[in-house]
Amino acid sequence: MGKFLFRLRMFMQGRYGADQLYYGLMALYLLLLVLNFAFARISPIGSRILNILSWIVLFYAFFRVFSRNIEKRSRENQKFMSLLGKAGSANVTNPFENMSFGNVPKPEAGKKYIKCPKCKATLRVPRQKGKHTVRCPRCDNRFQIRIFFGEKNKK
Repeated sequence: MGKFLFRLRMFMQGRYGADQLYYGLMALYLLLLVLNFAFARISPIGSRILNILSWIVLFYAFFRVFSRNIEKRSRENQKFMSLLGKAGSANVTNPFENMSFGNVPKPEAGKKYIKCPKCKATLRVPRQKGKHTVRCPRCDNRFQIRIFFGEKNKK
């Protein structure tokens, strides 16, 4: 479970996460699902329209959670909260900030984090395209890695 949470935390770093608008969109999604089931026998066309709308709402909610444009998502949440009349209580919270994951390295621009195959230590390497030989400082193991996305080698 710890490895999964570590990977989830690393994936969510730099992403917006859930906020009040996300929870509002999820409530709207559930409402649309209930209405969809209610109209399924009455009107098949209305049911299809509600089904499409519910998928659009769900897609937009998850798009906001995984978005890296934090400033824009925060403005959207502020507008939503002002429509509800709770503009003073609109604050962006990260649901993962209170979890303890041990010694998790902070991500840096232009860096990639890999695990040593022998001792499982987390290593930070430059994010440069190509094949590289990496030496683990903990166990002195040498191994090959290949980085597909990143800056080109400047030789």
